[in-house]
Amino acid sequence: MNNAPRLNDAHPTPCCKICGGETFVSFALPASKKTGHPIPDLPDDCPYFECRSCHFCFSTHLDNQSHTDIYGEDYWANQDPDWYGRVSETMRLVMFANSLARRAPDTMDVLDFGCGIGGFVDICRRSLQINAWGTDIIPPKVGGDFFLPQVDRRFDIIVSCEVIEHLPDPRASFESMRSWLKPGGAIAFQTAQYDPNGEKRDWWYVGPDNGHISLYARETFDFMYGALGGKHRALWRDYPGVQAWLFN
Repeated sequence: MNNAPRLNDAHPTPCCKICGGETFVSFALPASKKTGHPIPDLPDDCPYFECRSCHFCFSTHLDNQSHTDIYGEDYWANQDPDWYGRVSETMRLVMFANSLARRAPDTMDVLDFGCGIGGFVDICRRSLQINAWGTDIIPPKVGGDFFLPQVDRRFDIIVSCEVIEHLPDPRASFESMRSWLKPGGAIAFQTAQYDPNGEKRDWWYVGPDNGHISLYARETFDFMYGALGGKHRALWRDYPGVQAWLFN
């Protein structure tokens, strides 16, 4: 199936969640589509809207509901089963951010935003003596002693590895991360870049059923960096999906 839904009162065309610009239906999928899985042969009841200005592409599928149930036992057992699989990628983000922030690694405070299972925080604390904390919408399986259900402190480095594509309100989440930084701190993140001229409904990364509802183009990050008042930024080998941003 490849039929964009007819927009009605149930699916009004929303403003862009990043820049507030006008959007259009870029494509639609069955709401049961999972990242990395074939598209189910079901009605395309989940539209993805693309901003005409910053090209942010998003679904409103999870906007009016709690999506904590997505990340239950089935998610960790079958969709993201390797508890420590993102530790090396997250550590790369820490090093990348610190190439801008230039803090002493043995004293800097690090927040893993969207810590999931908690593997990165657990390794940092148990094996590396790095001052790491985690926050997320669900408690972690490991590293729970350093979990922050509500963030009440500031950090030198904030990293987010394969998380921002899950955010139903990404602008607010980025603004929160910015507010949690110490002066001169840095944020680094990893996601897959959305190409508005190439990837559409058959892009493997799209998956409303497992929460991949926010897709970022190069222009999306350009706008967000400017809106947050970034001082300096770096792209990993010029790939927009892995960036570090420094702030005053």
